[in-house]
Amino acid sequence: MTLEIQKPRPIWKIMFSTHHTDVGLLYLITSLAALFMGGTLALAIRLELFLPGSQFVSDSMTFNRMFTVHGTTLIFLFILPFASAVGNYLVPIMVRYKDMAYPKLNAIAYWMIPPAFALIWLGFADFTWNAYAPYSVTRAPGPAADMWIFGLKLLGISSILGAINFIVTILKCKHPDLPLSKMPLLAWSYLTSSLIMLVAMPTFAAALLMLLTDRLGLSGFFNPSMGGDPIAYQHLFWFTFHPEVYVLVIPAIGFMYDIIPRFSRKPIFSHVSGIAAFVLLSIVGFASWAHHMYATGMSFTEKTVFMIGTLSAVPASAMHVFNFLATMWGGRIKFTTPMMWAVGGIALFFSAGAGGVVNSAMPLDFMTHDSYWVVGHFHLFVMGTIAFGSFGFLYYIFPYVTGRLYNEKLGKIHFVMSFIGTVMVFFTQHILGLYGMPRRIYDYPPIPEWIAMNQFITIGAMIIGIGMAIFLINIIYSSGKGKEANMDDPWNVGREKYYYPYQSKTPHH
Repeated sequence: MTLEIQKPRPIWKIMFSTHHTDVGLLYLITSLAALFMGGTLALAIRLELFLPGSQFVSDSMTFNRMFTVHGTTLIFLFILPFASAVGNYLVPIMVRYKDMAYPKLNAIAYWMIPPAFALIWLGFADFTWNAYAPYSVTRAPGPAADMWIFGLKLLGISSILGAINFIVTILKCKHPDLPLSKMPLLAWSYLTSSLIMLVAMPTFAAALLMLLTDRLGLSGFFNPSMGGDPIAYQHLFWFTFHPEVYVLVIPAIGFMYDIIPRFSRKPIFSHVSGIAAFVLLSIVGFASWAHHMYATGMSFTEKTVFMIGTLSAVPASAMHVFNFLATMWGGRIKFTTPMMWAVGGIALFFSAGAGGVVNSAMPLDFMTHDSYWVVGHFHLFVMGTIAFGSFGFLYYIFPYVTGRLYNEKLGKIHFVMSFIGTVMVFFTQHILGLYGMPRRIYDYPPIPEWIAMNQFITIGAMIIGIGMAIFLINIIYSSGKGKEANMDDPWNVGREKYYYPYQSKTPHH
């Protein structure tokens, strides 16, 4: 059985459905809305930093609110829901089952997102996306901060429910003829990332509850005036959110494992090593959270342990990169839009990983800590790897979902503009950090090098923004008016025996 395309249905039927493809579409629409809302804030931030002094933001608190909601939106409301959209749509098909294991729970997990979205945007809190104590306890104005906390609590519960559903669907509902070792690597990416989520997210849920009771004056976990320890919040936060980085990136790597063999017209070089690398990443992700905290006064021994734990992720990441390159080597590569995004994502994944090695080394981390180097590294990883893999897969699955083709030329223009803009913005931010500019600042002194680099970064951000506008027009127009796709082979690359996307026998009910 191949992926069947249904005729367009009224939105109210999709909204009240529990079928996995309908829930996947709801996740997709929500994530794309978050992308453009959070991206608009990113452009506003960059325009404010185009020159020293105030451009259109009157005070630092307003800037901090924009900064907080930008980060929260793109991490929690774009990247995670987009991965859930793809997983909902494809995981049951890949494991040959009729639906997710718990369809109603799946719909409930989605419907927790819109109220969380509303709480985050209506509150517009000002304490950055990580809500560090003690500011978030004693000085962050309410009810904005409390609305953010409740919004994140809802998103955390949604993520945990979704992770349980993916794990049970993959392990308990897959077809008896499909052993785990033969399961597609994209399905493996969802299994491992869901296991990470299930282990890591409850810690942050507890931290948010403690933060809320601190704000209400009922406890003093993170309040120094009541004997609390603000550093404890950082440990709880990063115990969740360093593994969470792998929750974000592992599905994007899974997307590339679908795209690259298809357009290289070769089987994946090593299926087993791909599985091993996913499992290894899911383990070592928990061994490196405190490399974000070298400057908090940990002992040299503790720092060394976390430095080694961070570096242990390098072999697993290198296994993926080698697998991609070995698959492409000698292949008859067709550089369609999805393939261009995947190859660009590999190049930027390697670049971001190199910056991560620098951050893991204690002496170098002290030089770059809380500078724009960290901003450049994190965003290069998120935009250059996760978003590139996500956009590539969106173009890849578009014909299977809509039955139509997007405009290939506009898709390639979107990629080129995004790649150029990404290099301009995030590579320059690394250099800006080496020149000493701290992150999270609303204004900066008129240092000529800082001004020039900030202007160059803002121009790059505008290039990305124009590319995103082209993408939106392309997707919306092509969904209704695009050329009908040949569902057997939308890109005319040939139906090779080794690989046919989402092919299965009769679903196992």
